[in-house]
Amino acid sequence: MAEVSAANSLFTDIATGQPQEDALRTCVVAMRLADYLALDHEDRVVGYYAGLLRFLGCTADAAETAVLGGGDDLTVNAAFAPTVMQPGREELGVAIRVVGAGEPVRTRLGLLARALTEPGGRERSLGGHCEVAARFGARMGLPAGVAAALAAAYARWDGRGVPAHLARAAIPVGMRLAIVARDAELIARTAWPRTAERILRRRRAGAYDPAVVDAALAIGIAALLPDDQGVWEHALAADPAPELAVDEGGLDDVLLACADFADLKFPHVVGHSRAVAELAADAAAGLGLPPRMVTEVRRAGLVHDLGRVGVPAGIWMRRGPLGTADWEAARLHPYYTERILTRCGPLAGLARLAGAHHERLDGTGYPKGLPDLDRPALLLAAADAYPAMTQDRPHRPALTADAAAAALRREATNGRIGRAEVEAVLGVWPGTARREAARPIRPGSPSARSTCCP
Repeated sequence: MAEVSAANSLFTDIATGQPQEDALRTCVVAMRLADYLALDHEDRVVGYYAGLLRFLGCTADAAETAVLGGGDDLTVNAAFAPTVMQPGREELGVAIRVVGAGEPVRTRLGLLARALTEPGGRERSLGGHCEVAARFGARMGLPAGVAAALAAAYARWDGRGVPAHLARAAIPVGMRLAIVARDAELIARTAWPRTAERILRRRRAGAYDPAVVDAALAIGIAALLPDDQGVWEHALAADPAPELAVDEGGLDDVLLACADFADLKFPHVVGHSRAVAELAADAAAGLGLPPRMVTEVRRAGLVHDLGRVGVPAGIWMRRGPLGTADWEAARLHPYYTERILTRCGPLAGLARLAGAHHERLDGTGYPKGLPDLDRPALLLAAADAYPAMTQDRPHRPALTADAAAAALRREATNGRIGRAEVEAVLGVWPGTARREAARPIRPGSPSARSTCCP
């Protein structure tokens, strides 16, 4: 569970505009604070997973955040990160700087007025993050105490946070650790350890639990921070014993939660990853692939689009053709998927397959332009392309089932996807649609080469 949660944390890093290993570093700091405070095992477990997964609900309102940020939710998330626990003048300054960035002055002023005056807007946004994170945590099979902590991800010691009025001892101690650990790590990284110490003192007994702040100051921020090398290993070593384990069924539950986490990024893609996974697995079984490979294809389908959380939401929601820079950013999402999954032992076997869903046999796919694709990769490519074409996108209406099937068959005729894999996918799609009808699919960019490269 620690390994798959650590992998998830790398995806929340890119989704919140942070450098890789931000959450891993937070986790290590939280455990060092737990050691100093001599917390019991249950509180240590909660603090460990709260440090890793506090932002598991960050995709819940990515589209709305992108509108405020001129299309770039990642920049908005990163800008507000140091001040989110301290609403007021500091947060107002950030809002003035980033809301509507790149838009005309009149548009910027309108967006800023909306952000500052919408009743309950801040609480609704952060509350949504908390609710979604708690649900995902429960679905992953984490202890109830972890889910309760994730539901309090923005709670303040003085009761002025989110959820409203949750204060002091009512906030799980593990989340109190994670909140201080994350801000100490973030501010020390972006400014200086002494700056972090000064801010912790200023927010003591306001945003932060005084006992946790006192522990951090007693240890010293510089001493709390892990070395830049081996952070993944440090975080896994800090997992409180006995470690939580994930069996085969539990791993499927984790991957289903991952699929929904990725699809929440954009309103048009809710249900896409589940539908692709089932379609690819059914097609693989229809072609007589062994059960182990069918399972691998299904699991790769669940996680294939995790990397899209690292692409600004405005790119996927664009109503017209993408420019070169935006198209290149969009093409990176399979790369993010593969690179992050590769780091996680239990998921590393899925990395290559999941990262190849936009590759094509003639070398015109992305991100690597690989021409050498095996049957599972070809099945996943076809299973991703067909349902995408049958759903509305911001830049085009949905194709009819017949038109989408014809387009996919042209891909096979043109040597981009295998004929047998295309026919296998088209042969099982109607059953898949009845069992798990995907809502509108990812609002991706149009390809200059093919309607099958979303």
